[in-house]
Amino acid sequence: MLRIIEDGSGSKGNGLLTDLDELAREGARRMLVSALDAEVGAYVERYRSARDEAGRALVVRNGKARPRKVTLGAGTIAVRAPRVNDRREREQFTSRILPP
Repeated sequence: MLRIIEDGSGSKGNGLLTDLDELAREGARRMLVSALDAEVGAYVERYRSARDEAGRALVVRNGKARPRKVTLGAGTIAVRAPRVNDRREREQFTSRILPP
C-alpha cells in the first residue's frame, strides 16, 4: 500500500521532488513486474500441454531470479524477474521486456 508522509520541514522544495521521484520509481517498478509476470504467464500457458513420459509439465514457473538493478527514465530500480524452467530440448525462455 502506498502512503504519503510529510517530512514536517515545512519546505516545499526538495522534499516533494524526492517523494515524486520515489513515487515514479515505485510505479515503474510495479508496471515492470506486472508486465514480466504477464509475459511469463503467457509463455507457460502456451506450452502447458508439453509433457514428459511421466506426464509432468516441461515448462513451469521456477520462482524469482536474484534482484537486479535496472535504470529507467525515472531512475534506478531493483527488480526480481520471474524464472521459467523450460525442460524442452534446445528451448529456453528469454524475456523480450527484460533481456539477460
